[in-house]
Amino acid sequence: MIERRAMKRITINRAARLSFGEIRGTHPCVVRDINALGACISAPYYIFADEFVLSFDGHSGVFFCRVVWRKETLRGVSFLLRRRSPANDSGASANLVRLDRRLVCRGGVLSPDVSA
Repeated sequence: MIERRAMKRITINRAARLSFGEIRGTHPCVVRDINALGACISAPYYIFADEFVLSFDGHSGVFFCRVVWRKETLRGVSFLLRRRSPANDSGASANLVRLDRRLVCRGGVLSPDVSA
């Protein structure tokens, strides 16, 4: 199989929890491997959601995720960066930016490189 990832993943096989926007509670999963851009997760059930929150250690480490690929109970996800404005801390999903884009610094502010 040809490796197509931009960054090599690190195998961790670590327990984590999934949270879905309109479903109460958290749900168990295992993070098989991870890098700065995404992860492969395994869950004992089929995940229908396209976006969810992945957390470690009782929500001390939280990742906003978007599903990139599905294979049975495995999911490949890319991590999203949530930007919050001080005036509106509602966490609306419209405030999401993909982390796998190259970021450039303009006027002291990091923003996605639209020329790529």
